[in-house]
Amino acid sequence: MHINQTMRRTLILIISSILIGCGTKKSIDNIDANSYYPISGVNAKYKYADVDLFVYHKDLNRIETKNGNDYSVRQIKNSSGKKTETLYRLVNGNVMYFDAKSATENLIMPRELKVGYKWKNNDKSWQYEIIDLKADLETPTKKYSDLLVMKAIQLTNRDEKKLAEYLNYYEKGTGKIASFGNGKLMTYKL
Repeated sequence: MHINQTMRRTLILIISSILIGCGTKKSIDNIDANSYYPISGVNAKYKYADVDLFVYHKDLNRIETKNGNDYSVRQIKNSSGKKTETLYRLVNGNVMYFDAKSATENLIMPRELKVGYKWKNNDKSWQYEIIDLKADLETPTKKYSDLLVMKAIQLTNRDEKKLAEYLNYYEKGTGKIASFGNGKLMTYKL
């Protein structure tokens, strides 16, 4: 069988397209390096302040679809081995997460950052507010400045094992640095 030059080029293009298509991976767009809440590529270890326990956040490099939306999957694992998967995606610069308890998508970090900006999750169980964009914080391992501080208030006691109020500190390009509950440092990034 004789293949002419045009057919050979066409076959090479088709085979190359198939190979390139098979080698690509579906991914979620990450927020730029100035983000306070990166949604992919995040691997971090947090220590509980008062005890020798840890929480690990690991990007699983996996996509999960919920209600027709693709989410980046992050695993949160504590020192005892308990694992939870959390789902995040970027929508018009806003960081959204899928809340398994209410089976709804919720805003976790707005694109437009402004002190005093408030929002509630869809089932109205939590309210969030940005209370500072230039905070300083010293953890047992490092001093930070220019942090975003977000207050999270539980409105309905839906999450009985959680406190009623948290202050979460975020650094641009890094994400979460520390959490305070009842006025005390609870966890901090190592």
